[in-house]
Amino acid sequence: METRNPADLPTELLDSESKTPGRSLLDLIELKVFDLKLAAWLVSQVAPGASFIVGSGPGGVGKTTTMRALLAFAPAGRPFVLALPGKVAQVDGPGSCVVTDELSDHPPPTYLWGQDLRDFFALSQQGHLLVGNLHADELEETRAQIVVANEVPEQQFRAVNLFAFIRVEGVEPGTGRINDPISRRFINEIYLSDGRAAHRLVFTRDGGLAAGAPRDAAREARCRSFLEETLSGPVREINAVRRLFLAAESR
Repeated sequence: METRNPADLPTELLDSESKTPGRSLLDLIELKVFDLKLAAWLVSQVAPGASFIVGSGPGGVGKTTTMRALLAFAPAGRPFVLALPGKVAQVDGPGSCVVTDELSDHPPPTYLWGQDLRDFFALSQQGHLLVGNLHADELEETRAQIVVANEVPEQQFRAVNLFAFIRVEGVEPGTGRINDPISRRFINEIYLSDGRAAHRLVFTRDGGLAAGAPRDAAREARCRSFLEETLSGPVREINAVRRLFLAAESR
C-alpha cells in the first residue's frame, strides 16, 4: 500500500465525484487560463505563504479548479485543514493552511456563512493561511459579501493577500450556460494587500501585471524556471507537481 505523503493535498480537498484533484496549474497554463509570466508571479506569492481567494460570478467557471491548482504551491510545513461548518473555531495548533470549499449561503453542507465565515476570517489573527473561493466577479462585490453582509472586520478581510477573479468567454447566447466546447476561461483581475493596507489592483487581463505590483525577482525567476521545466515533462497530477516543487524549493 502506498504511504501518503503528509505534504500532499488531503483527500477531503479532492473532487468529490471523480476522487481526483482535477487540473494542475500546468494544465491551466496549457489551457491559457494563465500565461507563464502570471503563473510564475502567483506561485512566487503563494509559496512564501500568501492567503488567497478565487472568485467568479457564475458556477462552472473554474474557481475551485484554480484554487486547488494554486494550493500545490502552498508552503511546506503548513498542514492542510478543511474548514467545516460548526468546526472552524476549533482549528488550533501551529499555523495551518485552512481551506474552505466555498464562502456562500447556498445549501451544500460544507459551505461557510454567518458565524462560520466570521470564524474562518478570524483564523488569520492566529497565524493561519486562508484559502477559498466564492461567487463574485470583482472586489467590491466580494467585500459586500464578507465585510458588509457578514460583518468581518476590515483588518481580517485585508489578511487575505490575494483575490483573483476568473471570467469565461463562450457563454451560450440567451441562456447564461457555459458552452464548454467553445468557452475560454481566463484570469480577469487580481487584487493584493500586504495584510495592512487596502487591496489594490495589481493585474488586469488587458494590462497584465501593474508596474507597482510587488515582485521578488529571484523567487519569481526560480518559479518560472520550475514551471518551464515541468511543462516539458509528463507530470500533471496536482500532488505530483507539489512534490516536485517542494523538492526544488528545498534545494
